[in-house]
Amino acid sequence: MDRPGDRRRFAGYATSRGLAIRKVSDWSTSELVVLTTECDLIRWVRAPDSVRIILDLPDAVLAEPKSPRTWARGFVKWAAGPLSRPVIDHARALRELMQRADAVVCSTESMAGMLGAMGSNVHLVLDLVGEVPLGIVDRGPCSDRIDIFWEGLYPTLGAVEQVLPALRDLARRRDVCLQLVTDRMAPRFMNRFFVRDVEKMVARWGVSVEVHDWSLENLASVASHCALGIIPVDLKNPYTVGKPENRLRIYWRLGLPVLASDTPAHRRAMSVAGITDEVLCRAGADWSRCLNRYVSDEKVRLLHASAGREAVLNQYSDEVMLDRWDEVLKTVGVR
Repeated sequence: MDRPGDRRRFAGYATSRGLAIRKVSDWSTSELVVLTTECDLIRWVRAPDSVRIILDLPDAVLAEPKSPRTWARGFVKWAAGPLSRPVIDHARALRELMQRADAVVCSTESMAGMLGAMGSNVHLVLDLVGEVPLGIVDRGPCSDRIDIFWEGLYPTLGAVEQVLPALRDLARRRDVCLQLVTDRMAPRFMNRFFVRDVEKMVARWGVSVEVHDWSLENLASVASHCALGIIPVDLKNPYTVGKPENRLRIYWRLGLPVLASDTPAHRRAMSVAGITDEVLCRAGADWSRCLNRYVSDEKVRLLHASAGREAVLNQYSDEVMLDRWDEVLKTVGVR
């Protein structure tokens, strides 16, 4: 429960509210359990009705298309430990647990709609991102070198390749460096197997790239000298398109203006912040146009960074998310 993806969800809520967490492997000593998708699905779906279950689904699990990866998941998770036996259809097992749960927590409106159609008690709660330091919004004009920020896990790194033609074109006129904050040695499969050296992978990109180990300290220090951040997404993949706006909220806390792929979550967040859709990109030409404009217009960058900061401290604040977790617990009888 120490990993960012875990501590920003219920574990972070419990810490903020002063609730003790006890890790359990069965229901014999529990009246209420909170489960993630890493639980033993086939065990917990058999929990008696007297045990109340909250299931936390932070990603767009219902939107993921069938693939060799999804078909293998039930066997990989059995081999790696979360499942007590192999599961042929992991998605089906997860749906059965959704239907068994007394409350389901998700992170996007589309997921909430799909879960509501299944008759679930559904709540929309984004990650708690208050651990991310508040960065400086007013960064002034770009220096001789333009540093562009990206952070994330290896599975999302491939989406950056759609921006490379625009970065190479910009690099013909300006000194450009892409700053990546990620795991240098990253598992390629199921976040568990076949480790890859990220620095070797990005060396062939044809642009200047610096790779930094992921940490809260590096997030703040690297972002502090970057002019803007980018959040490209594979728009052909329903699973990645269906992801929430958590990463955008992190960039805004760091004080960065952001160019992002045109996903429902990014469009929704930009609307909340009052930022026009001219920062949302669908194709290479969009990335080129938006990069050129952002690099040359300090006032627009400051305006958008300020609007993002306002949104992440108000409508998207941790206080709002903590209140939503309070409501989740109330619906299962915890006051």
